[in-house]
Amino acid sequence: MQNLDEQLIKAAVEQDLAKVKLLVSQGANINYTDQWNNCAIFTAAWDGNIEALELYYNLGAELELEDNNPLCNAAYNGQAGSVLWLLGKGANANFSFKNTGENALHYTISKTSEMQARTEIVKALIAAGTDVNKKTEKGKSTLCFMRDAFLKAETPLHRAAAYGNEEIIRSLLVAGADVKTKDANGDTALSWGSWYLRDTNILRLLLYDGVPGIY
Repeated sequence: MQNLDEQLIKAAVEQDLAKVKLLVSQGANINYTDQWNNCAIFTAAWDGNIEALELYYNLGAELELEDNNPLCNAAYNGQAGSVLWLLGKGANANFSFKNTGENALHYTISKTSEMQARTEIVKALIAAGTDVNKKTEKGKSTLCFMRDAFLKAETPLHRAAAYGNEEIIRSLLVAGADVKTKDANGDTALSWGSWYLRDTNILRLLLYDGVPGIY
């Protein structure tokens, strides 16, 4: 038979808010994390369920989680509403994972789906003060990509050069992202954009002194 905490995780996954509330009143821990790193606040942020976020927060859910940080993972899943809610509640915009060095900008700019939402998220994170020049930890594995992918000490701008749109790249540059910063392999954001065969409009944004123009 499941204990109260395990029942709470099941109810959260099923978005049964009334049962979550009942289980907490019976002694379940709203911050319980199971062996797969599932917890109530993470599930709500991932799904973009603002009603659930409000309930779990009022029941005592913590926003600062290391292994399953709600802000980074909501950003990864393109949930702009969750990101805005979390920032509004005081979530640390400059949180980064100890093992990988990735912050919420890295997580946002790791997929090419939901691009409009990702653009909104990038702007919100920049406004909240997320470090646009934060480097990842070289050689560490990452949950942002599939198997056999390892970090290269890249900044959010590197990832944007490969996966982002022009608006995201412009926003990062205006916020102070250093176009000349090199990753562990000596590659700049322009290098990433070139490797990923981005169009000339994006490559022009990433040019810097000493690099021939693109016409």
